[in-house]
Amino acid sequence: MKYKYIKVHWETEELDRYYRKNHYPKKVWKDNEGMPFGIYLIDIGEDDFESIEDAQWFSTEEERDKEFNKLIKEKA
Repeated sequence: MKYKYIKVHWETEELDRYYRKNHYPKKVWKDNEGMPFGIYLIDIGEDDFESIEDAQWFSTEEERDKEFNKLIKEKA
């Protein structure tokens, strides 16, 4: 299997709606407890939610981008 990393955002993924609908506390559904920027590891060729193998979340876009660049370099 081949994998790829992609950058994501809590609201773009509509996770705020999912967690709110499922009665999680506001601190969770609002912005993932202050960590709205994420990286998904997904199967290449798959684009549904089940293809996500791993997720990491960060409080700032800069932190997320730094880790993303590190992961991409390690993969190469």
